[in-house]
Amino acid sequence: MTSLMRSKILTAVKQFFADVPPEATIGVAVSGGSDSVAMLLALREALPVAKLRAATVNHGLRAEAAAEARWVKALCLSLGIAHDILPVRDLAPGSNLQARARMVRYDALAAWGQECNQLCLGHSQTDLAETFLIRLARGSGVDGLCAMQARWQDRAIDWARPLLAFSRADLRVYLGECGQSWCDDPSNDDPAYTRVQMRQAQPQLDDLGLSAERLAKTALRMSNVQEALTFSLKALRPTVMQLDFGDVVFSRSALGQLPGEYVERMVAESLSWIGGQAYKPRNSALLRAIDTKKIFSLHGCVLIPQSGNLLRISREYAAVEGVTACCPALWDHRYFAQNHNKTYEIRPLGGLGLTLCRDWRASGRPRIALKSSPSLWRDDQLIAAPQAGFGQKDVLQVVSTPWE
Repeated sequence: MTSLMRSKILTAVKQFFADVPPEATIGVAVSGGSDSVAMLLALREALPVAKLRAATVNHGLRAEAAAEARWVKALCLSLGIAHDILPVRDLAPGSNLQARARMVRYDALAAWGQECNQLCLGHSQTDLAETFLIRLARGSGVDGLCAMQARWQDRAIDWARPLLAFSRADLRVYLGECGQSWCDDPSNDDPAYTRVQMRQAQPQLDDLGLSAERLAKTALRMSNVQEALTFSLKALRPTVMQLDFGDVVFSRSALGQLPGEYVERMVAESLSWIGGQAYKPRNSALLRAIDTKKIFSLHGCVLIPQSGNLLRISREYAAVEGVTACCPALWDHRYFAQNHNKTYEIRPLGGLGLTLCRDWRASGRPRIALKSSPSLWRDDQLIAAPQAGFGQKDVLQVVSTPWE
Protein backbone atom coordinates (compact mmCIF):
# COMPACT_ATOMS: atom_id res chain seq x y z
CA MET A 1 0.00 0.00 0.00
CA THR A 2 1.29 3.45 -0.90
CA SER A 3 1.74 5.65 2.20
CA LEU A 4 0.12 9.08 2.52
CA MET A 5 3.33 11.09 1.99
CA ARG A 6 4.41 8.92 -0.90
CA SER A 7 1.00 9.32 -2.49
CA LYS A 8 1.07 13.11 -2.05
CA ILE A 9 4.50 13.43 -3.64
CA LEU A 10 3.74 11.15 -6.58
CA THR A 11 0.43 12.92 -7.24
CA ALA A 12 2.15 16.31 -7.16
CA VAL A 13 4.86 15.18 -9.59
CA LYS A 14 2.28 13.75 -12.01
CA GLN A 15 0.34 17.02 -11.94
CA PHE A 16 3.53 19.07 -12.38
CA PHE A 17 4.39 17.18 -15.56
CA ALA A 18 0.81 16.76 -16.81
CA ASP A 19 1.56 18.70 -20.01
CA VAL A 20 4.88 16.98 -20.75
CA PRO A 21 4.67 14.38 -23.55
CA PRO A 22 5.20 10.79 -22.36
CA GLU A 23 8.19 10.42 -24.68
CA ALA A 24 9.92 13.50 -23.22
CA THR A 25 13.49 13.33 -21.97
CA ILE A 26 13.78 14.70 -18.45
CA GLY A 27 17.16 15.57 -16.99
CA VAL A 28 17.69 15.22 -13.26
CA ALA A 29 20.47 16.93 -11.30
CA VAL A 30 21.34 14.59 -8.41
CA SER A 31 23.94 15.55 -5.83
CA GLY A 32 23.30 12.54 -3.61
CA GLY A 33 21.56 14.59 -0.91
CA SER A 34 18.10 13.68 0.34
CA ASP A 35 16.20 16.25 -1.75
CA SER A 36 17.68 15.32 -5.12
CA VAL A 37 17.56 11.58 -4.42
CA ALA A 38 13.89 11.90 -3.47
CA MET A 39 13.26 13.77 -6.71
CA LEU A 40 14.98 11.06 -8.73
CA LEU A 41 12.88 8.31 -7.15
CA ALA A 42 9.66 10.30 -7.42
CA LEU A 43 10.22 11.00 -11.11
CA ARG A 44 10.90 7.36 -11.81
CA GLU A 45 7.78 6.28 -9.89
CA ALA A 46 5.42 8.96 -11.15
CA LEU A 47 6.59 9.08 -14.78
CA PRO A 48 7.48 5.49 -15.66
CA VAL A 49 7.31 6.05 -19.43
CA ALA A 50 9.48 9.18 -19.46
CA LYS A 51 13.12 8.91 -20.42
CA LEU A 52 15.18 9.99 -17.42
CA ARG A 53 18.81 11.09 -17.54
CA ALA A 54 20.75 12.03 -14.43
CA ALA A 55 23.91 14.04 -13.82
CA THR A 56 26.06 14.82 -10.81
CA VAL A 57 28.36 17.85 -10.76
CA ASN A 58 31.64 17.37 -8.92
CA HIS A 59 33.32 20.67 -8.09
CA GLY A 60 36.29 18.89 -6.51
CA LEU A 61 35.94 21.06 -3.41
CA ARG A 62 35.55 18.17 -0.97
CA ALA A 63 37.40 14.89 -0.71
CA GLU A 64 34.09 13.03 -0.36
CA ALA A 65 32.58 14.50 -3.54
CA ALA A 66 34.03 11.94 -5.95
CA ALA A 67 32.76 9.04 -3.82
CA GLU A 68 29.29 10.65 -3.60
CA ALA A 69 29.18 11.02 -7.38
CA ARG A 70 30.05 7.33 -7.76
CA TRP A 71 27.34 6.46 -5.23
CA VAL A 72 24.76 8.33 -7.33
CA LYS A 73 25.98 6.56 -10.45
CA ALA A 74 25.51 3.19 -8.75
CA LEU A 75 22.01 4.18 -7.60
CA CYS A 76 21.06 5.25 -11.12
CA LEU A 77 22.44 2.00 -12.52
CA SER A 78 20.24 0.04 -10.11
CA LEU A 79 17.23 2.09 -11.28
CA GLY A 80 18.05 1.72 -14.97
CA ILE A 81 18.71 5.46 -15.41
CA ALA A 82 21.60 6.79 -17.49
CA HIS A 83 24.00 8.89 -15.40
CA ASP A 84 26.93 11.20 -16.09
CA ILE A 85 29.46 12.74 -13.73
CA LEU A 86 30.30 16.34 -14.68
CA PRO A 87 33.68 17.41 -13.27
CA VAL A 88 34.11 21.17 -12.80
CA ARG A 89 37.44 22.75 -11.94
CA ASP A 90 37.23 26.30 -13.31
CA LEU A 91 35.64 28.22 -10.44
CA ALA A 92 35.87 31.97 -11.04
CA PRO A 93 37.84 33.93 -8.40
CA GLY A 94 35.90 35.74 -5.71
CA SER A 95 34.79 35.67 -2.11
CA ASN A 96 31.41 33.88 -2.20
CA LEU A 97 32.39 30.26 -2.78
CA GLN A 98 28.84 28.91 -2.77
CA ALA A 99 27.64 31.48 -5.30
CA ARG A 100 30.59 30.79 -7.61
CA ALA A 101 30.08 27.04 -7.33
CA ARG A 102 26.39 27.45 -8.09
CA MET A 103 27.15 29.48 -11.23
CA VAL A 104 29.50 26.89 -12.74
CA ARG A 105 27.17 24.08 -11.67
CA TYR A 106 24.33 25.62 -13.68
CA ASP A 107 26.69 26.17 -16.62
CA ALA A 108 27.79 22.52 -16.56
CA LEU A 109 24.24 21.20 -16.23
CA ALA A 110 23.02 23.45 -19.06
CA ALA A 111 25.74 22.21 -21.39
CA TRP A 112 24.93 18.60 -20.45
CA GLY A 113 21.13 18.98 -20.68
CA GLN A 114 20.71 20.51 -24.13
CA GLU A 115 18.84 17.42 -25.37
CA CYS A 116 16.44 17.35 -22.41
CA ASN A 117 12.91 18.72 -22.59
CA GLN A 118 13.24 19.81 -18.98
CA LEU A 119 16.06 19.77 -16.45
CA CYS A 120 14.97 19.22 -12.84
CA LEU A 121 16.54 20.49 -9.63
CA GLY A 122 15.69 19.02 -6.25
CA HIS A 123 15.01 22.21 -4.33
CA SER A 124 12.44 21.91 -1.56
CA GLN A 125 10.23 24.21 0.47
CA THR A 126 13.05 24.21 3.04
CA ASP A 127 15.45 25.70 0.47
CA LEU A 128 12.83 28.29 -0.45
CA ALA A 129 12.41 29.37 3.18
CA GLU A 130 16.16 29.51 3.81
CA THR A 131 16.70 31.61 0.70
CA PHE A 132 13.93 33.98 1.81
CA LEU A 133 15.60 34.44 5.21
CA ILE A 134 19.04 35.00 3.69
CA ARG A 135 17.72 37.70 1.38
CA LEU A 136 15.61 39.25 4.12
CA ALA A 137 18.75 39.57 6.24
CA ARG A 138 20.47 41.32 3.33
CA GLY A 139 17.66 43.84 3.06
CA SER A 140 16.43 42.59 -0.30
CA GLY A 141 13.38 44.13 -1.95
CA VAL A 142 10.48 42.50 -3.74
CA ASP A 143 12.60 40.74 -6.38
CA GLY A 144 14.94 39.20 -3.82
CA LEU A 145 12.11 38.01 -1.59
CA CYS A 146 10.15 36.30 -4.37
CA ALA A 147 9.60 32.59 -4.22
CA MET A 148 11.92 30.34 -6.17
CA GLN A 149 10.47 29.74 -9.60
CA ALA A 150 8.99 26.31 -10.22
CA ARG A 151 9.71 26.72 -13.94
CA TRP A 152 11.94 29.11 -15.85
CA GLN A 153 14.18 29.36 -18.90
CA ASP A 154 17.88 30.14 -18.86
CA ARG A 155 20.93 29.14 -20.89
CA ALA A 156 18.59 27.70 -23.55
CA ILE A 157 17.23 25.21 -20.97
CA ASP A 158 13.75 24.71 -19.50
CA TRP A 159 14.46 24.29 -15.78
CA ALA A 160 12.03 22.84 -13.24
CA ARG A 161 11.72 22.45 -9.48
CA PRO A 162 8.89 19.93 -9.02
CA LEU A 163 9.18 19.50 -5.23
CA LEU A 164 8.92 23.08 -3.91
CA ALA A 165 5.66 22.25 -2.10
CA PHE A 166 7.41 19.71 0.15
CA SER A 167 9.82 20.27 3.03
CA ARG A 168 13.07 18.40 3.42
CA ALA A 169 11.48 16.48 6.29
CA ASP A 170 8.65 15.40 3.96
CA LEU A 171 11.12 14.16 1.37
CA ARG A 172 13.08 12.19 3.97
CA VAL A 173 9.87 10.56 5.15
CA TYR A 174 9.27 9.53 1.54
CA LEU A 175 12.78 8.13 1.23
CA GLY A 176 12.31 6.20 4.45
CA GLU A 177 9.11 4.71 3.06
CA CYS A 178 11.03 3.70 -0.06
CA GLY A 179 13.86 2.21 2.00
CA GLN A 180 16.30 4.54 0.26
CA SER A 181 19.36 6.13 1.86
CA TRP A 182 21.18 9.31 0.76
CA CYS A 183 24.53 11.08 1.22
CA ASP A 184 25.03 13.70 3.92
CA ASP A 185 27.28 16.61 2.90
CA PRO A 186 29.15 17.77 6.06
CA SER A 187 29.19 21.34 4.74
CA ASN A 188 25.42 21.37 5.27
CA ASP A 189 26.14 21.57 8.99
CA ASP A 190 29.01 24.08 8.82
CA PRO A 191 27.90 27.29 10.61
CA ALA A 192 30.43 29.27 8.57
CA TYR A 193 27.81 29.34 5.81
CA THR A 194 24.88 31.76 6.12
CA ARG A 195 22.43 29.16 4.80
CA VAL A 196 23.41 26.77 7.60
CA GLN A 197 22.95 29.54 10.17
CA MET A 198 19.43 30.11 8.88
CA ARG A 199 18.75 26.37 8.93
CA GLN A 200 19.90 26.10 12.53
CA ALA A 201 17.75 29.08 13.52
CA GLN A 202 14.57 27.58 12.02
CA PRO A 203 13.40 25.76 15.19
CA GLN A 204 13.37 29.10 17.07
CA LEU A 205 11.53 30.73 14.17
CA ASP A 206 8.98 27.91 14.22
CA ASP A 207 8.22 28.80 17.86
CA LEU A 208 7.51 32.37 16.72
CA GLY A 209 5.13 31.25 14.00
CA LEU A 210 7.67 31.75 11.22
CA SER A 211 7.63 28.20 9.92
CA ALA A 212 9.14 27.25 6.59
CA GLU A 213 5.61 26.89 5.21
CA ARG A 214 4.67 30.40 6.37
CA LEU A 215 7.87 31.86 4.91
CA ALA A 216 7.22 30.07 1.63
CA LYS A 217 3.70 31.55 1.45
CA THR A 218 5.11 35.03 2.07
CA ALA A 219 7.65 34.51 -0.72
CA LEU A 220 4.81 33.50 -3.03
CA ARG A 221 2.96 36.72 -2.17
CA MET A 222 6.11 38.65 -3.06
CA SER A 223 6.08 36.88 -6.43
CA ASN A 224 2.53 38.12 -6.96
CA VAL A 225 3.64 41.67 -6.12
CA GLN A 226 6.53 41.35 -8.57
CA GLU A 227 4.12 40.22 -11.28
CA ALA A 228 1.91 43.26 -10.64
CA LEU A 229 4.89 45.62 -10.80
CA THR A 230 6.07 44.07 -14.05
CA PHE A 231 2.61 44.46 -15.55
CA SER A 232 2.25 48.13 -14.61
CA LEU A 233 5.75 49.00 -15.82
CA LYS A 234 4.71 48.19 -19.38
CA ALA A 235 2.51 51.28 -19.42
CA LEU A 236 4.88 53.49 -17.41
CA ARG A 237 8.10 53.04 -19.38
CA PRO A 238 7.11 55.07 -22.46
CA THR A 239 6.15 58.01 -20.24
CA VAL A 240 9.55 58.37 -18.54
CA MET A 241 12.21 56.80 -20.77
CA GLN A 242 13.27 56.29 -24.35
CA LEU A 243 15.86 54.19 -26.11
CA ASP A 244 18.48 56.14 -28.02
CA PHE A 245 20.09 53.37 -30.04
CA GLY A 246 22.00 51.56 -27.26
CA ASP A 247 21.53 54.23 -24.58
CA VAL A 248 18.59 54.74 -22.24
CA VAL A 249 17.48 58.32 -21.57
CA PHE A 250 15.20 59.15 -18.63
CA SER A 251 13.21 62.27 -17.93
CA ARG A 252 14.07 63.18 -14.36
CA SER A 253 10.90 65.27 -14.11
CA ALA A 254 8.74 62.28 -15.05
CA LEU A 255 10.69 59.97 -12.75
CA GLY A 256 10.06 62.38 -9.89
CA GLN A 257 6.32 61.79 -10.21
CA LEU A 258 6.62 58.03 -9.66
CA PRO A 259 6.97 55.91 -6.50
CA GLY A 260 10.58 55.03 -5.78
CA GLU A 261 10.09 51.32 -6.45
CA TYR A 262 9.24 52.00 -10.10
CA VAL A 263 12.19 54.35 -10.52
CA GLU A 264 14.66 51.90 -9.01
CA ARG A 265 13.40 49.01 -11.12
CA MET A 266 13.58 50.89 -14.42
CA VAL A 267 17.05 52.31 -13.77
CA ALA A 268 18.34 48.95 -12.49
CA GLU A 269 17.06 47.00 -15.49
CA SER A 270 18.64 49.58 -17.82
CA LEU A 271 22.00 49.31 -16.05
CA SER A 272 21.91 45.51 -16.21
CA TRP A 273 21.01 45.55 -19.92
CA ILE A 274 23.67 48.06 -20.93
CA GLY A 275 26.33 46.60 -18.64
CA GLY A 276 25.56 42.98 -19.56
CA GLN A 277 25.14 42.02 -15.91
CA ALA A 278 22.98 39.13 -14.76
CA TYR A 279 22.31 40.78 -11.40
CA LYS A 280 21.16 44.25 -10.45
CA PRO A 281 23.51 46.69 -8.70
CA ARG A 282 23.34 47.05 -4.94
CA ASN A 283 20.47 49.23 -3.85
CA SER A 284 22.65 51.75 -1.99
CA ALA A 285 24.77 52.38 -5.10
CA LEU A 286 21.65 52.49 -7.27
CA LEU A 287 20.06 55.22 -5.14
CA ARG A 288 23.23 57.34 -5.33
CA ALA A 289 23.32 56.89 -9.10
CA ILE A 290 19.68 57.96 -9.54
CA ASP A 291 20.28 61.17 -7.58
CA THR A 292 23.60 61.99 -9.24
CA LYS A 293 24.22 65.54 -10.44
CA LYS A 294 27.48 64.59 -12.14
CA ILE A 295 28.78 61.68 -14.23
CA PHE A 296 28.55 58.50 -12.18
CA SER A 297 30.04 55.07 -13.02
CA LEU A 298 28.14 51.95 -11.99
CA HIS A 299 27.69 48.38 -13.24
CA GLY A 300 29.88 48.89 -16.33
CA CYS A 301 27.86 51.98 -17.27
CA VAL A 302 28.01 55.75 -16.94
CA LEU A 303 25.04 57.84 -15.84
CA ILE A 304 25.24 61.26 -17.49
CA PRO A 305 23.08 64.21 -16.40
CA GLN A 306 22.02 66.26 -19.45
CA SER A 307 20.25 69.53 -20.10
CA GLY A 308 16.48 69.38 -20.13
CA ASN A 309 16.56 67.54 -16.81
CA LEU A 310 17.52 64.28 -18.54
CA LEU A 311 19.57 61.33 -17.31
CA ARG A 312 21.37 59.27 -19.94
CA ILE A 313 22.77 55.80 -19.24
CA SER A 314 25.56 54.69 -21.59
CA ARG A 315 28.20 52.00 -21.69
CA GLU A 316 31.39 52.82 -19.80
CA TYR A 317 34.29 53.16 -22.22
CA ALA A 318 36.73 51.34 -19.92
CA ALA A 319 34.44 48.28 -20.03
CA VAL A 320 34.64 47.95 -23.84
CA GLU A 321 38.01 49.48 -24.64
CA GLY A 322 39.85 46.93 -26.78
CA VAL A 323 36.74 44.76 -27.25
CA THR A 324 36.28 43.83 -30.91
CA ALA A 325 34.07 41.48 -32.92
CA CYS A 326 34.50 40.39 -36.52
CA CYS A 327 31.28 40.64 -38.52
CA PRO A 328 28.76 39.13 -38.21
CA ALA A 329 29.49 38.30 -34.56
CA LEU A 330 27.68 40.06 -31.72
CA TRP A 331 29.59 42.93 -30.08
CA ASP A 332 29.22 43.78 -26.40
CA HIS A 333 26.24 41.38 -26.09
CA ARG A 334 23.84 43.85 -27.77
CA TYR A 335 25.00 44.94 -31.22
CA PHE A 336 25.31 43.30 -34.60
CA ALA A 337 26.21 44.54 -38.08
CA GLN A 338 23.71 44.42 -40.91
CA ASN A 339 26.65 44.12 -43.31
CA HIS A 340 28.11 40.63 -42.97
CA ASN A 341 31.37 41.52 -44.72
CA LYS A 342 33.89 39.50 -42.71
CA THR A 343 36.60 42.08 -43.34
CA TYR A 344 34.65 44.52 -41.16
CA GLU A 345 35.08 44.72 -37.41
CA ILE A 346 32.92 46.24 -34.68
CA ARG A 347 34.83 48.30 -32.08
CA PRO A 348 34.08 51.08 -29.61
CA LEU A 349 34.40 54.41 -31.40
CA GLY A 350 36.94 55.79 -28.94
CA GLY A 351 38.57 59.19 -28.94
CA LEU A 352 40.45 58.57 -32.18
CA GLY A 353 37.33 57.49 -34.01
CA LEU A 354 35.46 60.48 -32.69
CA THR A 355 37.98 62.82 -34.32
CA LEU A 356 36.97 61.32 -37.68
CA CYS A 357 33.32 62.26 -37.07
CA ARG A 358 33.33 65.99 -37.72
CA ASP A 359 29.62 66.42 -37.11
CA TRP A 360 29.33 64.40 -33.91
CA ARG A 361 28.12 67.42 -31.91
CA ALA A 362 25.07 67.64 -34.16
CA SER A 363 23.92 64.29 -32.74
CA GLY A 364 23.26 65.96 -29.39
CA ARG A 365 24.91 63.05 -27.62
CA PRO A 366 27.65 63.57 -25.01
CA ARG A 367 31.25 62.84 -25.98
CA ILE A 368 31.64 60.31 -23.17
CA ALA A 369 28.66 58.34 -24.49
CA LEU A 370 29.90 58.40 -28.08
CA LYS A 371 33.37 57.10 -27.16
CA SER A 372 31.88 53.78 -26.03
CA SER A 373 29.34 53.54 -28.85
CA PRO A 374 29.76 50.79 -31.47
CA SER A 375 31.43 51.59 -34.77
CA LEU A 376 32.27 49.61 -37.90
CA TRP A 377 35.86 49.48 -39.18
CA ARG A 378 37.90 47.91 -41.95
CA ASP A 379 41.46 47.90 -40.66
CA ASP A 380 42.11 51.58 -39.83
CA GLN A 381 39.26 52.91 -41.96
CA LEU A 382 36.09 53.99 -40.14
CA ILE A 383 33.08 52.72 -42.09
CA ALA A 384 30.23 53.82 -39.83
CA ALA A 385 29.55 55.30 -36.41
CA PRO A 386 25.73 55.62 -36.27
CA GLN A 387 25.45 57.42 -32.93
CA ALA A 388 28.06 59.98 -34.01
CA GLY A 389 26.28 60.60 -37.30
CA PHE A 390 29.00 59.07 -39.46
CA GLY A 391 28.27 56.75 -42.41
CA GLN A 392 25.21 54.60 -42.90
CA LYS A 393 22.84 54.92 -39.94
CA ASP A 394 21.27 51.44 -39.97
CA VAL A 395 24.42 49.41 -40.54
CA LEU A 396 24.56 48.55 -36.81
CA GLN A 397 21.53 47.31 -34.89
CA VAL A 398 20.59 46.64 -31.28
CA VAL A 399 19.37 43.07 -30.66
CA SER A 400 17.28 43.51 -27.51
CA THR A 401 15.69 45.95 -25.07
CA PRO A 402 16.23 46.47 -21.33
CA TRP A 403 12.97 44.77 -20.37
CA GLU A 404 13.29 41.58 -22.43
